[in-house]
Amino acid sequence: MNEQYISPGGTDLLCENIVNTKFEDLSEDNIRLFKDRLLDMTGCIFGGAIVCENDFLEKRYRDWGGKEEARVFAAEGLKLPLPAAAMLNCIKARSNDYGNMLFKLYGDVMPSHMGETALPMSLTLADHFGASGKDLITNDAAGEDFAGRLLYSLPVRFPVDMLLVSSAAAAITGRYYGLDAKQMKAALSYAATNATDPANSYFDYSEEIYLHNGVSAQTGIMCAEYAKGGWRGLKDPYYGNDGLIAKRVPEGNYPDNYEKIFSDLGQTYYTECLFKRSPGGIPMTAAAISGKKLHGMLLEKYGKVEPESITAVHVIGTKNMYHGYYANPFVLKNHLNALFAYRFAATCSVLYGQIPVAAVQTSAIRENTELVRLAEEATMDIVEPSGPPTLKVTLDMKDGSVLEAEESFFAMERYPEKEELTAKFMDQFQAYGKLPASHAKKIIELAGKIDEVADVREFTELL
Repeated sequence: MNEQYISPGGTDLLCENIVNTKFEDLSEDNIRLFKDRLLDMTGCIFGGAIVCENDFLEKRYRDWGGKEEARVFAAEGLKLPLPAAAMLNCIKARSNDYGNMLFKLYGDVMPSHMGETALPMSLTLADHFGASGKDLITNDAAGEDFAGRLLYSLPVRFPVDMLLVSSAAAAITGRYYGLDAKQMKAALSYAATNATDPANSYFDYSEEIYLHNGVSAQTGIMCAEYAKGGWRGLKDPYYGNDGLIAKRVPEGNYPDNYEKIFSDLGQTYYTECLFKRSPGGIPMTAAAISGKKLHGMLLEKYGKVEPESITAVHVIGTKNMYHGYYANPFVLKNHLNALFAYRFAATCSVLYGQIPVAAVQTSAIRENTELVRLAEEATMDIVEPSGPPTLKVTLDMKDGSVLEAEESFFAMERYPEKEELTAKFMDQFQAYGKLPASHAKKIIELAGKIDEVADVREFTELL
């Protein structure tokens, strides 16, 4: 091994890269991707504001009050202490599990959920500090790139992808706080040792799924405060003795991919890059697209979509696609169950031609008795594959006919067109419904030129 990478040398290099990254170091693709992600995540903040299960939390923080130093987005002017505002903004962004996600490094595709903390938290910090759009972009790229490289170094990446969210948050916050490399390592030490993951919450349909993103933001901000205040960190919180990464390596401190993460450090910046087509886990993309195809078939065959004319919905997935909790029956009939159920995604898309963010809210689900009937009674079968992973949805109709549509499981990897990103944003902005249309137009405009904005508050004041 190159001697400069031996612990703590490698982590020191990573910390230096975090604090020394400049806007000029980023590629045109980094900047273009950030602009798309910014619009996408801003929409998710509006969409998350309608999740009624979270209403008590914002009300509680409003009652507690405190120093009005940071804006809570989509909250009618509410301002709170910085860690509280960042936490609430990140919870909103993740609440419909609709945000952009997933890293691609060195040919590997790595599921992750860092952006739903990184972007709303960074917007909160930029609003607080009056940072420029270029700072917003650069701080995010430096923090996400750091966490993505750590994640790549491991051969088994779950649940470390979740544990590293607070590290990305601390890295981003540390840049806003102006930490030097030594202070940055101290901040990251507390982020690594106080990291959390959402445990079994996906299988148990617990709100911990998105509370994790909020708590990670709060942790990241406090870690920067500890470092700024002079608290001492660890020699190497990741690859040193009992480090976050090292203790997951059976023999020694360094996973097999360790040295590779330095090969283009400071030259290439990696951030999350995959966009969701519908609310809920990204594996449900194929179910949503198949349902949309069937919606079109129903219109063509019958001239309208009548749920009463459908007797049964069947979802068939090949064994080589991911099943897990997505394959479970739709029995809870609530928001979180809807976000992680192939049967709901297929049924909802059949009826609506898409999955609007309003349609996955608990009250809307329970008011639509036909949607509940079809999703609850839908079947899910797993079959042997004859090729790449696919998902098929079939409808049994009252008139005896059977309609079917199929989609590649990898349809989720397609990059959206600009019109699709705008439509996704508008669906959530309109579902929120508390701001004038002029705000939406301006948000879309500014997101597309955020690198030209001198003070990000020009953008955040619209939220």
